[in-house]
Amino acid sequence: MSSSDVVEAEIVEPDGPKGGTGVALPPDPWVTPNWNWGSARGDAHDAARVVRDVLNESPERRRGWITAMVQSTPQDDAVPWEEVKLVMALAFQLSGHRRAEVCKSGNGTWLEVMAMLSRGYFEGGMNGGEDGAGGDVGLCQELEVRLTPDGKNLLKEAKRAASGAGAPAEWVHDALRRSAAMAVLLELQFLEVGI
Repeated sequence: MSSSDVVEAEIVEPDGPKGGTGVALPPDPWVTPNWNWGSARGDAHDAARVVRDVLNESPERRRGWITAMVQSTPQDDAVPWEEVKLVMALAFQLSGHRRAEVCKSGNGTWLEVMAMLSRGYFEGGMNGGEDGAGGDVGLCQELEVRLTPDGKNLLKEAKRAASGAGAPAEWVHDALRRSAAMAVLLELQFLEVGI
């Protein structure tokens, strides 16, 4: 196991300069050999414990996290994107435990997206890898198709605002993926029930 494969489960202070949980994740963790999503052993289990401990502390903590997440930019990544994907996966997992995994839109289940995450389908940056993986764009498409009309409207507004501001493509992309994550987490009652 190389040091780059190890999850450093160090928590920053909840009110610290970062808005995230403080869990350090490797790039593209879903395809690292020690990730082992769904197992009681592995980096995913360790990272999930850290993230749950921080975000299940209180609704106020979750509200602060989601605010910092959606306000993050490519230059000020207060909540790293890999942490966002982990939080969504934990919310998807909890939706299954709560028997709330069927999307309110009627278009599939959140557990389907979690399964795709666990296979590493959404790794590889914005457009995915050379192996045909979907990357962030694929993840956003999978999330959008499952959102209710309110969630889809949130995405339209985010795209309009980011594009209208003359932001570079990277910033528009980042705003859209974070808005999609926020819409999904709100639909899954993240603020109320946690992960």
